[in-house]
Amino acid sequence: MNGLRSMILSLAEGPAGHEFVAASHAPSPLQPVLFFVLELGAVLAIAGMMLCLYRMVSGPHLADRVLSGDTLAFQVVGLVILLTVRLESTVYLDAALVVAIIGFASTLAFAQYIGNLKRRTES
Repeated sequence: MNGLRSMILSLAEGPAGHEFVAASHAPSPLQPVLFFVLELGAVLAIAGMMLCLYRMVSGPHLADRVLSGDTLAFQVVGLVILLTVRLESTVYLDAALVVAIIGFASTLAFAQYIGNLKRRTES
């Protein structure tokens, strides 16, 4: 995880080949661009989460609600990763992993539930 963090942060550092050392260098001129892109990504992820919540509430079918819940879980994971990079800390990556696992498990559970509903209505 620290390797990924240092690689991402070194992209905002300057020329290739420079090691990332947090306290021993001046900020790169590309850091404002990186922070802008991270904040734009967070705003877009939040907008997508709002659209998923709308589909969860108004979805005409159960499958629509399940799909929007799965998409919402992955957008939360993306938002947590963006915030992790922005805060320059790897602490939140564990939370992203937990949300991804729970989102995947809930999607599987709802898929099995929908499959059982279809089998009952067909017989």
